[in-house]
Amino acid sequence: MSLANKLAEERRARLAAERLLELKQAELFAANRKLGSHARALSDEIVETRAEVANVRDENMRVKSDLTVAHKKVEIAERRLWHSVETIEDGFAVFDADGEMVAANAAYLSIFDGLEEVEPGVSYIRILQFLTEEGIVNTGDMTAEAWRTMMTERWQSTAPEPIVVELWNEQFIKLVDRRGHGGDIVSLGLNITASVQYERELKEARANAE
Repeated sequence: MSLANKLAEERRARLAAERLLELKQAELFAANRKLGSHARALSDEIVETRAEVANVRDENMRVKSDLTVAHKKVEIAERRLWHSVETIEDGFAVFDADGEMVAANAAYLSIFDGLEEVEPGVSYIRILQFLTEEGIVNTGDMTAEAWRTMMTERWQSTAPEPIVVELWNEQFIKLVDRRGHGGDIVSLGLNITASVQYERELKEARANAE
C-alpha cells in the first residue's frame, strides 16, 4: 500500500473517531442534562415532602396540645363533680355491671365504719352479707338469708323499686337504685329518718285525738 493510501486511511479513521467522540459527548451531555433535571425535580419533591412533614408534625403537636387541655378540663370537671358528691349528706355509690363497687362517697361508707373491705372493688353481695352479719341492718321478721335473697332479687331486676331499710341505730335509709347504660348502677341512700319520725308522731297525735 502506498504512503498516500495509508495517510488517507489514517485520516478517515481519525475523522470517524472524532465523529464517534462527538456523538458520545452529545449523549453524555444529554444524559447529564436529564440527570440534572431529575435531580432538580427530586430536590423540589424533597422540599415539598419536608414541608408536608413539618405541617403534619405541627398539626399533631396542636392536636396533642388540644387533647391535653381537654383531658385536664375533664379531670378538673370530674374532681369538682366528685367533691360536690362528697359534700352530699346522703349516700352515693356507683357499681359496675358485675355488681362491684366503682366508687362511693363518705356518707355511703360511713355505715360500714371499721370494715376495711367495704371499698371500691367489693361486691354488692358481700355488702349485703356485712349488713346482716355485722348487725348493721334490722331485717325485722325476716331471717338474714331471706332478707339478702330479697335484696339480691331486687338488685338484679331491670328497674329496682325503691326500698326503705332500718339501721341498727334507728336511722331509716331509702335506697334508690338506677340502672344505666351498659348495666352500671347508681345507688342513692337517702336518710329519711326525720320523715319517718314525723309520720310516727303524726299517727300518735291522730290516735290520741281519736
